Amino acid sequence: MRVRLAAVLPTIVLTLSPLVVRAQDDPKVGLTMGYPSAVGVLWQMSNRVALRPEFTWSRTSIDTPATIDPQAGVVSAGSTSDSWTTGFGLSALFYISRYENLRTYVSPRFNYSRSSGSTGLTGMAESSSSDTWLYSTSGSFGAQYGLGRHFAVFGEIGGNYTSSTLRTSLVESRTVIVPVGPAGSITSTTLFTVRTDQHTHQISTRSGAGIIFYF
Repeated sequence: MRVRLAAVLPTIVLTLSPLVVRAQDDPKVGLTMGYPSAVGVLWQMSNRVALRPEFTWSRTSIDTPATIDPQAGVVSAGSTSDSWTTGFGLSALFYISRYENLRTYVSPRFNYSRSSGSTGLTGMAESSSSDTWLYSTSGSFGAQYGLGRHFAVFGEIGGNYTSSTLRTSLVESRTVIVPVGPAGSITSTTLFTVRTDQHTHQISTRSGAGIIFYF
């Protein structure tokens, strides 16, 4: 009996050890990079559920020098523009099937972004600025394919609803000439600001793709 156990036990251990090692060592956290441009983290909470927070950020600065003609002088004033955008998105992945290395899932997603920009003319008081707030929710069907223990690719397609608010401010100058007697006048320049708000609602399709590096 002891001889049989001694022969069977190594076979059982060799058969089950890869499954045990895989169950213990499957990566739970990965870094995602995808399109639309976003960097995020994938947290595998269980075999059926994962969370994927994503972040976006950008900043742009443009300096345009004044255009000067040797004959006419200053043709156009220089300008300075500065803008930035930051965003946060959160997706929940609910896995519905698995075929070896291929996994399919459905994913609700929420996204928020804020943008701000300003433009001013060099040496002048006139300027313009804008602020945008954007909220979107979407639902997608996706597929994730593992190319290795630490690397996978994914793709998604679905529908998207977006609500945004655009607020613009324009600083302008107004010059008023007031006659004072028959031989003179007084010039008065006043700055005033014009503000407008625009609200937009949009329904559209959504698609995305990316890669995952598991730690």
